[in-house]
Amino acid sequence: TFGIIMLICAVVVGICIKRFAHVAQPGVAPRFVSGLTCWLVLVTALLLPVDVFMTSYQKHPNGTWQDWAADNGTREDINNAILYTYYACYGLLTLCLFVLIPFAYFYFEEGDDEDEVPIADRMCSAFKYSFCFVFLVIALLLVGAFVQFGTIPNVNGTIIDDLDSLGDQIKSKGVESALSFTISVLTVLGLFVYIVYTAYGLSAFPFNLIKTRGSATAELNRLHVEQVAREEKERQLAAKYADGRPVIPSDRRLLQKIARDKERYNELQRLVQTDESSCWRKVLVCCRPFSVLIGIFLYLISLAFMASVTVTLVDKYVYSNYTLGYVLPTIHYKYSPINYILTYSQLVFPLDYILVLLLVFYIACCTVNGIRRIGIWFFWIQMFEVIPGRTMPQGLLLLSAFFSYAMIASNQLMLVAMPTYSTYGSQHYMVPENGTMVVKPCDNHAPAGECQLTQVASIITRFTIHANLYGAIVTYLVSAFVVTYVAGMLVAAVKRKRSVLEKAVGDRQAEDDPLLNL
Repeated sequence: TFGIIMLICAVVVGICIKRFAHVAQPGVAPRFVSGLTCWLVLVTALLLPVDVFMTSYQKHPNGTWQDWAADNGTREDINNAILYTYYACYGLLTLCLFVLIPFAYFYFEEGDDEDEVPIADRMCSAFKYSFCFVFLVIALLLVGAFVQFGTIPNVNGTIIDDLDSLGDQIKSKGVESALSFTISVLTVLGLFVYIVYTAYGLSAFPFNLIKTRGSATAELNRLHVEQVAREEKERQLAAKYADGRPVIPSDRRLLQKIARDKERYNELQRLVQTDESSCWRKVLVCCRPFSVLIGIFLYLISLAFMASVTVTLVDKYVYSNYTLGYVLPTIHYKYSPINYILTYSQLVFPLDYILVLLLVFYIACCTVNGIRRIGIWFFWIQMFEVIPGRTMPQGLLLLSAFFSYAMIASNQLMLVAMPTYSTYGSQHYMVPENGTMVVKPCDNHAPAGECQLTQVASIITRFTIHANLYGAIVTYLVSAFVVTYVAGMLVAAVKRKRSVLEKAVGDRQAEDDPLLNL
């Protein structure tokens, strides 16, 4: 089943890369590197339901072990296979993000025409700049492997006992600590992408489906009225100089402006008419009622996801603190919508897998939509516009990098939005109470050896419980993500949807602006 999902991811990524890549740029390497990176990060994100299923399926609903999982060695082999798959995916992603993407970016940054700069010089220059990123990733691995970030805080209270219990389930080695630290750094970078792009995409994408676009007929009529006014002004100027006297500079500039506006009018008229006569536009018109319903449904999904994240954040702020890195070994508020739905959907296999698959794809679509709308910025400088069929090779590489950082952080967000499902799945354990055996959902109060963490929870928690600063930074960034979503929702609600003419003008200006195509 997972092989089919990997194939679907490859097809979807290939279609998206082809759609956004500049039709006039023949570069195959940027498309391949971007596609490979996006495919790897999607596969990594979609390992979560596999991880949860394999962890949950080892136990019966009554809390006893399955016959084939009764042996501890068998369970360790399965868990290690999933863990090493995660590490392999994250290792390949690190290679793509810190080696392949920087090399391809700087290679094409040396010049758009391969004849202008010799290929050997471009490769040497790309290697020179890419070495800085290689040095950075080596430094991250060494810091994670050899630097001790501390131990669980010595604070009285039951939560410390819970943290000790959680720490006992997570055994770190040097290599695992190095990879966990590197993944944590990538997660922090991804959370910044979440704040800037995904938060706005989660609100703007559904609203864009709900809102209607301006009438193309009205736009053409307005363009025609403006053109008639220009033609009248041109006739007046022609009559003014009909006797052959020299044209004064101000009128000459006005005539030149009128000529440019006429060319622009003819081009915009062609763009609007082409868009309205396209088969895709006709399909959208026919599907308009379904578009509204889909937009409302996706908007409810966004609200449910953000409500789930908010519930867990409130739980962290109330029952944990900065000293503990806002680690929450025990869930107190159990009314998270996403967590509740996924935990009980495991009873109908593979419903939870399908739901997580759709949720991950939806978040991926919202992230791309946010990047598409906002563009790629370096602080206050806009570097590239992401336009279908007109995205430069460097912009395509940065798009894949931003998207990958966001999807790496999605595992952290999933752990916040659905903490029970992502940590223990549907595992139960039996405990004696009043002379009878009572079945309870797994948590950190379970006896040793009765419950297992999912591997994604182990990877994320391994570094967090020993570095309270990292846990606090993640919690604050997730809080900023919620605030940004609310602000983006207000903007998306009041912002008018771009008309066909405005979209055509915006895309054409982005294509012609030299600052956006460096």
